Amino acid sequence: MLGRIAGAACFSLLIATAPVHAEDKKPADPRIMQLAEQLRMAVTRCWLPPVAPKNQPLEVTVKFQLAKDGSIVGTPEILKPQKGEFFKSLAESAVRAVKRCSPLNTVAENPDLYEDLKEIIMHFHSPAH
Repeated sequence: MLGRIAGAACFSLLIATAPVHAEDKKPADPRIMQLAEQLRMAVTRCWLPPVAPKNQPLEVTVKFQLAKDGSIVGTPEILKPQKGEFFKSLAESAVRAVKRCSPLNTVAENPDLYEDLKEIIMHFHSPAH
């Protein structure tokens, strides 16, 4: 899958409909990589993560669908939910960020790439101390 790790933003983005496996010889489409970065940056601006308890790094994975206009279709889904109050807070903040940023104009501005952008998986990492 295409993915970009955002060190400063503490999360990564995968375009779920464009899988790339180790055995694939074809490099990822540079336009898709650029659009993935734009989506990551857009959601970064909308994310207000909770303060992480010491020594409790967590990751929340959010999967969501986008319409051609960049709006969210349905409800974002938390993949591999975990127990605990901090995980719940982190998951809620990630879903709020995705919803707050909708519509994601990058999708609407690139209709020819909609099939590659319609399903998104984002990994949100709890901020380090």
